[in-house]
Parts: sequence; structure tokens; C-alpha cells
Amino acid sequence: MSNKQLAALFLCSLVPWTAGNGLVPLLPLYAIKLGASSAVAGYYMSFSYIAIALGALSAGWVSDKFRQRKLPLIIAGIIGIPAAWLMGQVNSIWALAILTAVLWFCGGLGLALIGILTGLTAGEHERGKIFGILALTGGLGAVIGGLGTGWLVDGWGFTVMLNALAVFLVLWPASALLIEDSEIVRRHTQDLPEQKQAGLGRSFYLLFTANILSSVTGFFVVLIRSFAMNNLGFNSFEIASTGVVGGLIAMPLPILMGWLSDRTGRKAFLYVGYLIGFTALIVLAFSKALWHFWFVFVLQGIATQNGGTIGNAVVTDLLPKEALGKGMALFGATGWIGGVIGFAVAGYALQNLGFTPTFVIGGCLVLVAVGLLAPIQVKPG
Repeated sequence: MSNKQLAALFLCSLVPWTAGNGLVPLLPLYAIKLGASSAVAGYYMSFSYIAIALGALSAGWVSDKFRQRKLPLIIAGIIGIPAAWLMGQVNSIWALAILTAVLWFCGGLGLALIGILTGLTAGEHERGKIFGILALTGGLGAVIGGLGTGWLVDGWGFTVMLNALAVFLVLWPASALLIEDSEIVRRHTQDLPEQKQAGLGRSFYLLFTANILSSVTGFFVVLIRSFAMNNLGFNSFEIASTGVVGGLIAMPLPILMGWLSDRTGRKAFLYVGYLIGFTALIVLAFSKALWHFWFVFVLQGIATQNGGTIGNAVVTDLLPKEALGKGMALFGATGWIGGVIGFAVAGYALQNLGFTPTFVIGGCLVLVAVGLLAPIQVKPG
């Protein structure tokens, strides 16, 4: 992959990750401010992640049908701008839910298209490194977004924060203009007749299911964090700061993990990432001080970035190029599907069962995910 293409993909990925990571810790609190209960706030977040999952899944169809990734990436960025601005003008949870779904759909579509572009252009022996570099955008976005949104909400409220976010989102379509898509379009056109016959295989679907379960536990951590810290009296900036610290410390790791996986094999890194996510849930159960929550999100940041970096590289290893658009879109949706399930189940469990059963459910799910990794056939390093 050329340095120009990598830089363009990096910039385009950074903007939606910054917006998303900045909003996620605070949206449940915004929903409660508009009159939602804990369960309704969880359902609202779950609904938004249905939208982001649909956006990610539609990327494969868009890529295969229109044989373009750059133009829909630009369009998604343009639509996200007014959606973010209007989120700051609402006075009901239902209006907020619809607008959040629009913004999240655009984010899911855009990030999945970036993943497809990366999978198609990265060479076989640089995939781990390239996906690791792009995974930095998640951590960097958590730092920029967490600092910015928390500070703006504490100082001027949700409306001003969302107005500022809409202005920031202008950088998304602007950076997408820098991406080169023409070479990939020609290659895709040549492979198109074979695409209908391409299957994804048992190992792919095991990884797909495992990553959904691991992601569900990750979103348990996200929602429990917001409510637990709010109950303990932490302000919006302190709540958002957990993502900042976690992203900042975990940020350099995807490149190292990706580089090592190119040389030593990827499966062990999948195991380690899932188990680190399990550890984050355990630590969260005993967290009271601010630094406890910071540590939780350091662990969760490592787990999330590891899953994205190594998981995407494994999918690229497993699938033939003619099936890569579909496979990358499906795998890219696993995190968002995990958000749908995780927010809905965690919101219901917190309100109706309490904190302890919610932690137990989340822990069991990630352990099942670890077990599903065992039969997966992954290339050795």
C-alpha cells in the first residue's frame, strides 16, 4: 500500500472514530436528561447500534453492487453533518434516537468501506501492520473525542457540544476526497464473475460469532461505566476521560500486535485480546475511584483494538479476494451487532436484575467466545 493511500485512509477513519468515541460515554446521560430510564437509555443505545450494524453490513452490498467505495464514503460523511447538528436541537428521546441512528448508520457504512479498501490494497505480509496503523485511529479518536466532548458538555452543555461536532465532521468527506479508488475498481471488475461462487467458510463464521460475543461484553463495560460513574457523582468530563486514558495508553499497541502477528501467527493474539476484555469486566465490578475506571478502559482499549487489528487481518488471510468485500463488511459489523445486544441486555439487566448478575452474564459470554476460537484454522506466522 502506498503511503499516500495509507495517510488518506487514516485521516478518513480518524474523524468518525473521534465523533463516536466522544459521544458514546455521554449519550446515555443525554438520554436520561431527556427523560429516559436506565432501561430506555440502554434500548436507545441498542437501537443506534442496530443502525451502525446495518451501515456496516450495507458496505459489502454497496462495494459489490456499485464497485465504488470512495463516493459512498463521501456521501456518508456529508449526511452525518446535519444529523449531528440536529441531535443538539431535540427535546425528546425519540427524536434523539432517530438522528443518532442516522449518524451511526453513516459511521458504520464509512468505517466498513475503509476496512474493505484496506483489505483490498494491503499486501499479504503487511496486513497486520497496516490494520494496526489504522487501529490507532480508534485510540486517537478516544483521546480527541473524549477530551473535547466532556469539556464542552461540562462548560456549555450538550447543544454546543453537538454543534461543534457537526463542524468537526466536515473533515470526514474532505479527507475521503484524498482516497484513491480507481485501481481497486479495475481489479474488482475482473474478479466479479467469480464472486457469486465465493464462500466464507466455517472458520470465518466461528470468528464472526466469537467477535460478536466478545463485543457484547465490551458494551456491557461501556454502559455499566456510564451509569456506575454517574451514580458515584463523577461529572461528564471525568466519565469521558476514561475513554481518553484508555485510548491514549492502548494506542501504540495495535501496530506492535499487528507487526508481531505478521511474523508469529495471529491466533494467540485473539485469545489474549478476549481474555483482557474479560479482565476489564472483573476490574469494573470493583471500581470506585477514578483511576480504577481509567484502568478498566486501558484494558478494554487493548481488547477492542486487538480484536479489530488481528480480527481484520485474520479475515483477510481466510478469504479469497473475490469474497473479501462481503467478508470484511460482515466482520466489521460484529462490533456493532455486539453493541445492539450488549446495550439492550445490559440496560435491561441493570434495571431488573442489578449490577452483580449483569457482570456474571457479560463474563460468561466472553468465555464462550474464547472457546469458539479453538477450531478456527489460522495461517501460522
